Amino acid sequence: MSTPIHAMIRARMNEIRAKGRLRTLRAVHRISPRECEIDGKRLLDFSSNDYMGLSMRSELINGAVEWSRRYGTGSGASRLISGTNGAMLELEEKIAAWKGFESALILSSGYSANLGCIAALANKNTTIFADKLNHASINTGCQLSQAEFRRYRHSDTAHLRRLIAGSGGDQKLIASDTVFSMDGDIAPLAELHAIARESNAFVFLDDAHGTGVTGPEGKGFATPENCDVALATFSKALGAVGGCLLSSSEVRDYLINTCSPFIFSTGMPPSTLGAVSAAIDLLRTREMEDAREHLRALSAYTRRAVRELGFECGASETMIIPVIIGDPQETVEVSRKLYDAGLLALAVRPPTVPEGTSRLRVSLNAAHTREDVELFLDALARIRTR
Repeated sequence: MSTPIHAMIRARMNEIRAKGRLRTLRAVHRISPRECEIDGKRLLDFSSNDYMGLSMRSELINGAVEWSRRYGTGSGASRLISGTNGAMLELEEKIAAWKGFESALILSSGYSANLGCIAALANKNTTIFADKLNHASINTGCQLSQAEFRRYRHSDTAHLRRLIAGSGGDQKLIASDTVFSMDGDIAPLAELHAIARESNAFVFLDDAHGTGVTGPEGKGFATPENCDVALATFSKALGAVGGCLLSSSEVRDYLINTCSPFIFSTGMPPSTLGAVSAAIDLLRTREMEDAREHLRALSAYTRRAVRELGFECGASETMIIPVIIGDPQETVEVSRKLYDAGLLALAVRPPTVPEGTSRLRVSLNAAHTREDVELFLDALARIRTR
């Protein structure tokens, strides 16, 4: 049987292929935070978001096993039914204390936390002002909220001021990533906060790529001093999976009653929460402070070297380093050549990034060495020469 929807699917897939944007899945066996294996080929991995190299640490594995032994493999229900145990509430208090917020609320993923939080905070009487390069989950939440959705040019606070000045209504919400996931640059957080206070706006910050990587004890960029609600994810520097919203107790109570992904999703499995608890303990150690400094220095060296090879890497100032090539098919070809050389650096194409800016999204982590980076740079130089 073939329906009009089947015809639409075939036409759309043909269009995706023609534009060089076809995405496929393949099995990746992770050997370590810096290495993986695909189809029997061992590769240096420059694609992972395991920024602090924690996902295979024995502390996290032991934490996952211990919590599973105590509480089982699943939570059994949504958190408002019977899916919240005492250990989860204690972990939320631990996360809030670590991040410096009054309260924390755990959800099943960063995507669902962003989507649900924005949709709960805004409505048809709200105007949302969002950075043009925010994560897709923020944009989806903005659209679901039925608010007026206005996007300001990337990190352009003058444009943001003009948009706010030209808007009516009292309910204003400013939403931004702290670290932008495809560009590696940092939002002008102090200016965003100042604009919010001038205009009596509520501030939401997605600190997915800052949490665990920067700040004292890896607290990240979002603080109670620069935002009203922040997102932290467990799926990147914490080496696990899940999301957490940080806010005042008043806002937390509101989200418990209005955030659909929280209300209608089964609670997180105890194994994941045990790993998260262990990750927070580890991130606050001297060892991890040294690891963060190593990652900062290695990232700065890599950015300089990539630029010296003649590639653009935008305004990156973190461990996320875009190697901007432009043409999507050429970007895929460069990624393939790196793969042949034993290096995994995946191509990112529109619509994930703007037209004409297809790139390799190079992502360093604390387990990478200077020697690893030199191998990548040598391969990139050979490809550019050819």
